[in-house]
Amino acid sequence: MTAFTRGAHLFRAATADLTPSELDWPVPSCPGWTISDVITHVADNLAAVLRHHGVDDAVADVTVAYEQHLLKQPRALIDALDLTIHAWDVAHARGMKAELDDVVLDFLLAFAVDAGEQLYVDGEFELMLVGDDESKQARVLALYGRDAREPKST
Repeated sequence: MTAFTRGAHLFRAATADLTPSELDWPVPSCPGWTISDVITHVADNLAAVLRHHGVDDAVADVTVAYEQHLLKQPRALIDALDLTIHAWDVAHARGMKAELDDVVLDFLLAFAVDAGEQLYVDGEFELMLVGDDESKQARVLALYGRDAREPKST
């Protein structure tokens, strides 16, 4: 399974059975955005990439069209990253468990390591510092400015 396909699966799971009222819920990891804004952002980005590559596929799920036509294009890893991070954002905003498996976490870690400081240049991501005692998921998502730390018991 490709990184994009994993991200698409996570995004579908995070957005499954959304109610109309949930669309207006804030997404804490994307200040100022609602769940609807995140979904629109992901769909618009994928639709733009499809259009750029001349793909005019009339399917309800743009991830399906992308998987059918563009998995081997150079931008696929960036789009996989976007899907994966935003799947976590939506799931977290909805109060879902939002656990990422080791394969996904390894992909996110490798992407951040390869990108280095470039990941933070445009301000889209902001490095968050967490301790070594935090979970792998918390440490990896902190590279993308996401707070996945478990609340400390007092």
